[in-house]
Order: sequence, then C-alpha cells, then structure tokens
Amino acid sequence: MTTSATPRSRISAAPARVAAYWISTAILGAECLGGGVMGAFRLPPFIHTATHLGYPAYFMTILGVWYVSAGIVVLAPRLPRLKEWAYAGLIFNYTGAAFSHVWIGDGFEKLVGPVIFIGLTLTSWALRPEPRRAFTPSPLPTAGLSRKRLAAYWIATVLVAAELLVGGVWDLLRIDLVRGVVNHLGYPSYLLVIMGIWKLPGAVALVVPGLSRIKEWAYAGAVITYASAAASHVTVGDGIGRVVAPTVLLALTFVSWALRPPRLMRRRSGR
Repeated sequence: MTTSATPRSRISAAPARVAAYWISTAILGAECLGGGVMGAFRLPPFIHTATHLGYPAYFMTILGVWYVSAGIVVLAPRLPRLKEWAYAGLIFNYTGAAFSHVWIGDGFEKLVGPVIFIGLTLTSWALRPEPRRAFTPSPLPTAGLSRKRLAAYWIATVLVAAELLVGGVWDLLRIDLVRGVVNHLGYPSYLLVIMGIWKLPGAVALVVPGLSRIKEWAYAGAVITYASAAASHVTVGDGIGRVVAPTVLLALTFVSWALRPPRLMRRRSGR
C-alpha cells in the first residue's frame, strides 16, 4: 500500500525540489552579484552597514571581490568543488554579519537579512543537482603518488592546522598580539572571536581522515582568511614584512589542498 505511493511522492517532490533550488540560488546569486559590486565600490547601504559595525571602508572592496566571485560560481553550471568554496564563504560571511550585529547590540530587525541569506545558502547547497555537487576527493591526479608528495602534504597540512589551532585560541582569547594586528588594520576586535570560532574546527577538519566536503570548507576558510589578511596589509600601506606571513600560509594551504592523498579522504567521506 505505502510502497505504491512512494514513487509517486518522489516524482511529485522532484519539481518542487528543483524549483526550491533555483529560487534560492537565483536570489542568492543576485544578492552576491549586486551586493558585491555595490560593496566593492563602497556604495550605500553596504558601506554604512560596514562602518556601523566597525569595519574599515576598504574591507567592503575585499568582501565585494569575494562576493562577486561566489555569485558567479553559484550560478554557473557544474564546478562542484568551487561551489563548496563559494557556499562556505557565504556561510562565513552571513554568520559573521549576524554575530557582528549581535555583538554591538543591534536589534532583531538587523538580524533578519543575514538569517534569511543563511537559510537561502543552506537551501541552495542542500538541493543542488548531482552535477553541481559531486567531486573527486583528490583535486589532482593521484597516479605516481610518491613519498615526497606525501611528505610535502603532511608538512604543509600540519603547519596550516597548527596555525589555525593556535591562532584560533589566541583569537578567542583576544590576546594583545592579535588584537594589536586587527586594530592596526582597522578591524573591530570582536572579529577575533568570529575568526576563532571558525578556525578551531577548521584545524581539526584538516588533520582528521575523511570528511572530504568539510575539508573543502576548511580550506576555503583558510584561503579567504590569509588572502584577505594580505590584502588588508597592502591596503593600509604595510611593508612586505607584514605581507609575508599570510602569503606563506596561503601558499601552504594550496599545497596541502592540492596534494591530499585520496586514501585519507575515503575513510569517512563527507560526500
């Protein structure tokens, strides 16, 4: 009795799933493209929101570049691995925005926008069709996997994970060293708490076997963090010495990402 109804329910649910995916994705992509361009050019209302939350005006340009890139990737066909990075970045952005409003004491009405877009991001991410979802665990060909490649992977991974772990703890504690850096760059000190909350699980995800999809989110977060840090130092006029550390960490992140051995990805696949 129930078995005859199950196929019908699945068929009837398919168009609704597709519609929900495209509606959420179209709204999300439009917001990324439109908001990203307006943010990059520091136009209202986005620039007013940023300064109200205590962020420097130049941060809107950095965020706008990431935003437009995410919008293009989310709307484009296929590109499943890049889509994971785009969705991860959007979740980081919207949760960070919501946390920022809460931290400075804004009312509930300021949370409506970020919460809605968190929901749209998760809906689009969860309902993606298979060509926009499936990717191989290892980003590079695995033929001829050597000990040197494995050693390079582990060295890079341990260094990045250690920085995320130690840096995450320091950020949560808002020690003078890291607080001085963010204040020098013009960011609010509470940003450290947001970064610390995301850094710690990212460090764990990088060293735990399996969890291929979660690893993509961890790598995306590390790349966004280090690239944005380098861009911030350049924007405020810091010398090359301040740019070296985030640039090296950015390179190590890409090395770790590119050289992952597939067997470490398969034990507990996140797909």
